[in-house]
Amino acid sequence: MTAELKQNYPSPRWSMEIPDCSMPMTFDTYSKCAYNCLYCFAFFQKSHTLKGYNSKKNVGKIEIRSVDPAKVIELFEKAFARDESASAVQKQFFPYIQARKIMQWGGLADEFDEWERRYGVTLELLKYFDRIDYPLSFSTKAAWWTQDERYMSLFRKHTHNWHVKISIITADEEKARKIERGVPSPAARLQAIKNLAREGIHVTLRLRPFVIGVSSDWKELIRKAAEAGADSVTTEFFCMESRADDELKARYAAMSKVCGFDLHSFYMKHSKQNGYKRLNRGIKAPIIHQMRDYAHGLGLRFHVSDAFCRECNDACNCCGVPPEWNVSQKGNIGQAIIIARTKGEVRFSDVAPAIYKYFDGFRWASAEEYNTGNNKARALKCDMTMAEFLRNNWNNIKGATSPARGYGGILKPCGVDEKGDVIYKYNGKK
Repeated sequence: MTAELKQNYPSPRWSMEIPDCSMPMTFDTYSKCAYNCLYCFAFFQKSHTLKGYNSKKNVGKIEIRSVDPAKVIELFEKAFARDESASAVQKQFFPYIQARKIMQWGGLADEFDEWERRYGVTLELLKYFDRIDYPLSFSTKAAWWTQDERYMSLFRKHTHNWHVKISIITADEEKARKIERGVPSPAARLQAIKNLAREGIHVTLRLRPFVIGVSSDWKELIRKAAEAGADSVTTEFFCMESRADDELKARYAAMSKVCGFDLHSFYMKHSKQNGYKRLNRGIKAPIIHQMRDYAHGLGLRFHVSDAFCRECNDACNCCGVPPEWNVSQKGNIGQAIIIARTKGEVRFSDVAPAIYKYFDGFRWASAEEYNTGNNKARALKCDMTMAEFLRNNWNNIKGATSPARGYGGILKPCGVDEKGDVIYKYNGKK
């Protein structure tokens, strides 16, 4: 640890995907990723929230911060002690932590990247989570730490509740080098899968983002991951920010050269959404269905975090966490789709218990590090708890993130129950 690192980065936080995420408490060790992937979805957000982040004169000069390990440990200790002296922000996470629900590590930055190799803050916290045996799911592109005994000595003790997702978008070394700048090669990451799997760690191939023209060798990649010891695959298509400034447009232009077509024009033409362009279901579904069938043929679980084709999920948790661990919170639309696929329909009451257990104790407007949009939205929903917000989202069939509109029509409103909550019927193949 060196004096130059400020330890004031706020984490954990609530994911913007709370409506459909089974691991909404997400955590980052560092404020910025050491890697420079052209497709990074966090780049747009951080370039508009961190002063100077996107300025050419500040390239390489943006201050790196980390979480304060002492404050993170304090949060968990107070949660388990049910400490009433805790702050309102800390108490938001108490029900989730007390139920020992899984924490997602690596939401906006890589926890095992070159900052970690230099500072070791993740390692410091891993030693604590090892002591309390807390369930964790890691998302990373790094490989070096899987050959470092300081880390592996901890991981091999947690085959029952530490899960790792290794992100690889293509097996093509040259394409990966051009798009994932500074990231270990696909071969090195496949070796990382092997290093973890041979210790009994559950490893998922995180084929995210799936980039058309780059990820076309997905069969080869999935096969190699299976041979290395991965037990599951998770995928999601690349999404493009249409509000991109010149710097972000330049990144898309560089990606286009690798893809072999104009990425910006393609997404603008084939995406109905405003702002964040996600491509339409007609393009995605045939590929995702083929991926699912191929993965199943290799004996792998298959998971989809993409809103379209969420019905292809083998379990509520779209990140590949083993379903038998029962550590995912199931008050979300992903679980609702699985229920509807099984029963033919789903009601809010099917997912409400978890929603009210974990999200009724704090207001939506004050959710930690949660983007609540503009002042008008905050004023209109000021008094809503997060649970009430999620119920409102369920019933607002015209809302962009409601079950009716956000998932490609797989759930169709078919009436209301005795409490006035919308009932959805399943509108797809089982």
